[in-house]
Amino acid sequence: MRSEDFPRRRGWIRSATGGFTLIELLVVIGIIGILAGLILPALARAREHARLTECLNQQKQMGVATLLYVQDNEETYPPGRQAGVTQWDLCIGGYLGGKNDPYTPEARTAIFKCPSATVRNAAVTLNYSANPNTFKEITATEGPARPESVGRPSDVILVADSIQYRPDGTSHAILWGVQASSGSPIFWNNGNSANSQSPIWVGPDRDDTLATLDPNGANFRYRHSGNTAQCLFADGHTERLGKGKIRDGNLYTNY
Repeated sequence: MRSEDFPRRRGWIRSATGGFTLIELLVVIGIIGILAGLILPALARAREHARLTECLNQQKQMGVATLLYVQDNEETYPPGRQAGVTQWDLCIGGYLGGKNDPYTPEARTAIFKCPSATVRNAAVTLNYSANPNTFKEITATEGPARPESVGRPSDVILVADSIQYRPDGTSHAILWGVQASSGSPIFWNNGNSANSQSPIWVGPDRDDTLATLDPNGANFRYRHSGNTAQCLFADGHTERLGKGKIRDGNLYTNY
C-alpha cells in the first residue's frame, strides 16, 4: 500500500464515525412516527379492553352481592332509592368491602366507579344506575321488588353504565329520564307487552353535569368500545349492549 493513501483513508474513517447526516435523521424520525402511529392505537385499544374487563368484573361482583342481599333480606331486592334513607349501592356495599351499614356513604366502594367514566366527582363515586322496575324507589305505597317478579331473568337488566352528575355533587342512583318505545318513562312497570322487543329511546349518553331535574339525568352511558354500555342482568350475567339494542323487555318485568 502506498504511503499517500493513508491520509485519505484516515479522513474516511473520521467521516464515517462523526454522526448522522440530516437525511439519515429525517429517515429515522419518519420511521419512529410510523411505528408510533401503529403502536399508539393498539395501546389505546388495550387500555380500553382492560377498563372494560374491570367494569365487567365489578358488575359481576355487584351481582353476587345482590344475591347475598336477597338471601339476607326476606328475598327482596335492595331499594333503588329511598329518599333521605338509602339506595341500592349502599345496601350491597357491605358485601363488597364497604362499611356494613346501608345508611352511610361509607358503604360505597370503588367498585361502583366505572373505569371508563369521563366525569369524576369527589362527592359521590357512582357511575352505575339501577333499573327502577327491579331496584325500586321506595315510597309510602311502593315496596321492594322480589326476584320472582322477574319472569325473564336472563333478559332483564338490574344495573348498567349510567349516571350524569348533578351540580350539587350528588348523582342519580336509578335509571331516570329513560323513555320506552311508547315515549313514556321507564318506571314502575307500566310497559306495554306489545312493545317488549321495541328499542327504548336513546338519550344523550355523554358523561356530563346536568341540572337536577333534567329529564336526561341518568340515561344509559355508552362509554365502552363500539359505543356500548355494560349491563348486569337478573340471572347474574353481564353483557355489552350498543345504542338501539336495549329493548323495553330489558327493563320491564311484567311480561
